[in-house]
Amino acid sequence: MQLTQIQEQIENNPWKTAITIRKNNHTIFENSNANVIFKSASLIKLGIALYIQEKKPGTIANTLTLSSNDIVGGAGIINRLSIKSWKISDLLDLMLSVSDNTATNALLNYYNINTINDYLQQNFQNISLSRFLMKKSDKENTCTSNSMMDVFEKLLAGNNEVNHVVLDALKHQEVRNKLVAYSNPKYEVFNKTGELLHEQHDIARFRANTDVIDCCVLTNYQSQKDYENILSMMQKIGKILTH
Repeated sequence: MQLTQIQEQIENNPWKTAITIRKNNHTIFENSNANVIFKSASLIKLGIALYIQEKKPGTIANTLTLSSNDIVGGAGIINRLSIKSWKISDLLDLMLSVSDNTATNALLNYYNINTINDYLQQNFQNISLSRFLMKKSDKENTCTSNSMMDVFEKLLAGNNEVNHVVLDALKHQEVRNKLVAYSNPKYEVFNKTGELLHEQHDIARFRANTDVIDCCVLTNYQSQKDYENILSMMQKIGKILTH
């Protein structure tokens, strides 16, 4: 792993990048933006999963019935299906594996968005869960690359029934065109992506035997060309980390 090559990838770009890299839970690289606040996009779903894992593990076999208010557009599949009753464990999987916004909002209603935000605020710096997904609001969900890395590592360190669902969902997460796109196949990968109009994010774990590398990249950009180049940058970072 050549950290100087990663530095070359992230500097002198027209977009803003924050990056945090840890190996076996120790930070080996971060840039000056690692504590700068970004819109979190769908990475905030990791915080929701962590709350369920740490505070409500006994509830995931419960069933909830979706209300019309839960159902929103954007990422996911539930909004196209006729099924209205779901196990919490299935909603959790869909929130992480296909970034389902309807599943997310249903969980935010079930567990209470303010209760989840209070948990995150009490345990992590610079992370905020302030609005439902795909709902108009003057509030925003935010994080830093360091705070999201803290959430991610705590989430993956769990050891209960919720954690099994989480790991399986992240292992089968469908958007794999960023950090994990060209990673060395000897590494097992777990990742969660996030995107908004001007944000492209990804967080990933690369695991091979006792070797565990975690990387979080947050970006803010303006142009379509930047978007294409950011994807290329993330792909190269993942490749550098695992070769």
